[in-house]
Amino acid sequence: MSKILRHVLAAALLAVAVGAIAAPGPARAGGWASAVLEPMPAQLRPHQTYTVGLWVLQHGFHPYEGELDKVALRLVDSRGTVTTYDAVKLPEPGHYAVSIVLPHEGAFAVTGIQGWFPEYEIGTISTDGGLRQLPTVAAPTEQHLAEYWPGAVKPPVLPVDQNRDPFRPAAPPPAAPAAFDPAPAAATEPAPASSSPSPWLAVLAGVAALFLAGSVLFGRRRFALSRRHP
Repeated sequence: MSKILRHVLAAALLAVAVGAIAAPGPARAGGWASAVLEPMPAQLRPHQTYTVGLWVLQHGFHPYEGELDKVALRLVDSRGTVTTYDAVKLPEPGHYAVSIVLPHEGAFAVTGIQGWFPEYEIGTISTDGGLRQLPTVAAPTEQHLAEYWPGAVKPPVLPVDQNRDPFRPAAPPPAAPAAFDPAPAAATEPAPASSSPSPWLAVLAGVAALFLAGSVLFGRRRFALSRRHP
């Protein structure tokens, strides 16, 4: 193999590697899911445990066939305090149960954590209004419910907003509650910072690699010609 060909192959491999790093992940390529909660009481008390059913629906209407490494609910209050509650798998496909405790009175923004799927904005849970879910991107039809969940236990069907972006980040925390009880929550963590790589990085990396390969070829050819015609 000539040195020129080796340089060209090296440049091409560099372009592929950089492009793979810079390109968006599988979630942006079409893999998304919606998190749907089952009904909760209209009035909730702080420091009391509530167990709610959670459904993870790929593309909004069918269960994911694989295993998700972490499914949970994230609650964020008006002060930005984050509380996360892990879910446990139930027998039905895509069905989980999660126990939550509201650490104080007021409202909490709720986000679904769904393994490798992007996090999904569910809505709010408050002590004076219960659960208020946003319209989902897509919902299972009667045919989907019969096909994927032939038993009596089925996911709830929410109103649909076809213009909703399933990848949008969670909304800011709700307004501050009138009374704040500083009792400690089950587990707190800093609010996550979301970032997504730009697909333009992959394009720029490919252009740079092609430029490098062309420069190598041009330089080698000029060197060869100079040796033939001193």
